[in-house]
Amino acid sequence: MSLQLNEHLSLSPYFVDNSKTPGFNWERFQDKIDALPEILYNLLTDEKTSDFIKVLTQKYPQLSVQGPDVARIIRDVVIADIYIGDMPTEISKRLEIDQNTAMEIARTVVSQLFAPVIEDIKKLQLQKFGKLPGANAPQPSSAPRPVPGADLPESGGNIIDLRNP
Repeated sequence: MSLQLNEHLSLSPYFVDNSKTPGFNWERFQDKIDALPEILYNLLTDEKTSDFIKVLTQKYPQLSVQGPDVARIIRDVVIADIYIGDMPTEISKRLEIDQNTAMEIARTVVSQLFAPVIEDIKKLQLQKFGKLPGANAPQPSSAPRPVPGADLPESGGNIIDLRNP
């Protein structure tokens, strides 16, 4: 999917706000960006992230005009302004959607967008909040948790447990 420039900018976690956005502290934000590992900076600026947000807002009709707010939540988790375990609550509150849908959206973000960079996000989260996501944090799937150490095949971001026919 190729977004138009203005659409990419409005859905990009990096570009969604700028120095002219009321109440947004661009200097503070830029300091946080400068301290990020390159892989997380790339996640925030990559057009693929904007594409992901566009697809997400198309999948959930109640998000159709809230793409910029989704981008802000993603940005705030990546720069550790929001604890990843609080993402479902933040999604529900900021986007005014029910908690179950918010949890589903958070799981989608974690399993599809954050998957390649989750270890870097966890490091920042641990530094900032002194803890890693617990039981209330969004998990990649609502399927039963796999046995630790067991490798399960993956398909399209969904875990398939072949032990249970």
